[in-house]
Amino acid sequence: MRWKIITINGGIIILLGLFLYALLRIQLTDLVSNEARIQADATRVVSAANAQLQLDALRVERWLSEQALNPSLREPFLASIANARAEGATEQCNRIQAAAAQSPVLATTPPAIVALVDVNGVTLGRNGSNLMRGEDLGKAHPKMKETIAAGGTGSSIWYNPQQSQQWFVSYATIRDAVGKVVGGVVYGTPLNDERLTRTTDKTSGGTIVVGIPSPRGLEAVAKSRTVPPEIASSITQDPLAANILASLKRDNASLVAGGPADWIIVANELGGYGDERQAVLLAVAPARPADLSGLTTAIAGMVALGLVLVSVGGVLLGNYISKPIEELEEGLLQILNGRTDLRFELEHAVLGGLVFRINTLLNQLMGVQEDDTDEDGRPSLAPSAKAFGGALEVDENSTAGAEQIDANVAAALAAEPAAAYYRRIYQEYIQAKRTIGDPTDHITEASFVERIQQREQEMAAKTGRPVRYQVQLRGKEVVLIAVQIG
Repeated sequence: MRWKIITINGGIIILLGLFLYALLRIQLTDLVSNEARIQADATRVVSAANAQLQLDALRVERWLSEQALNPSLREPFLASIANARAEGATEQCNRIQAAAAQSPVLATTPPAIVALVDVNGVTLGRNGSNLMRGEDLGKAHPKMKETIAAGGTGSSIWYNPQQSQQWFVSYATIRDAVGKVVGGVVYGTPLNDERLTRTTDKTSGGTIVVGIPSPRGLEAVAKSRTVPPEIASSITQDPLAANILASLKRDNASLVAGGPADWIIVANELGGYGDERQAVLLAVAPARPADLSGLTTAIAGMVALGLVLVSVGGVLLGNYISKPIEELEEGLLQILNGRTDLRFELEHAVLGGLVFRINTLLNQLMGVQEDDTDEDGRPSLAPSAKAFGGALEVDENSTAGAEQIDANVAAALAAEPAAAYYRRIYQEYIQAKRTIGDPTDHITEASFVERIQQREQEMAAKTGRPVRYQVQLRGKEVVLIAVQIG
């Protein structure tokens, strides 16, 4: 039996596992391999990253414009000695770097460089170093020079591998006490993989790459951690690189052709960092069919676990049913072989009733009187109503006349309310019966009172006078004595 249970339930588990795998495979393949949906998701990824990077630039610009109002920031520009201007600039740049580290607004955009430049874009000094002093940044980055000279704020991307420049840069104008532009403060954050990974973690969780045009074509300067190296390298090769550069002329995100067949690439100009179309932001997503090996393994594991549980349950359930049946089979075989006194003593929630009926059948077939007493030797079957009536007939076998009963007793019986009288003699009768060891569970008050009233009517008809009963115990008998009360 246990193997039938295991086989049937195991087959059900396997079929359910196959149906579940087929259903999930169809649904997930359609979900993961739908190119239109993948392209739409990639567009959202690149748009979200673009918006986040622009927001970061605006936050830095606003914060810098507030710092530029600090009068101490003007002091390096007012010093008459070049060395004093340089040292003062470095000191102020260190102060701004420390303030940025304490600002919650800039928690995700800590500076890699802070520098002060004059109105021509020449560097006075930078944070943490005496390098770059006197360097003409305005020549290399004319947009910065123009913005500072105009008294505004702005952001750009500085990418110069020869000078180790790979930054998102924001800058703000510094004015003297009368409002004249004296220079500006430059704030640069790293343009690297870590920055892009933080950006995608904060937005869509997708995969992005920043590409920058160069004399050699397109360079992939930074990527999030989920970009495979082969994809990053293919972006810089034609015809994909040429198509990406062409997308810089578009104002919105667009699908780029020419890449690997199993990848979808969406490009969008990185906004908010100047108007020279300095960089392109790319979102890449796999277009190949989904790898469902993990799903197969998970469902196979669930089916295997189900089979183990079915096997354990089948063995336990089979033993619970099979062992009692084996005992019955063996016992019946012994009875057929001549052991007619064998009876089954088996307690079982399911087969207990069957065992009892088998024992009863055996007793009837063998002509054996069944034991109908309880543990104390008393009859386990209640006497019938006929037996109660018979006992009552015997108990009232003598009737006392009025001359044999004390007149006071008769008067007391006559004066006792009927309800109290019947309840009292019932209790006295039961107590007397129990005293001699007779069973009383079958005698109810209602049946006793009905019988007594019937006998009172019969006695009254015989004697012509009403009677009531007294309970007396005579040896091993309980006797009901009829007393005339009228």
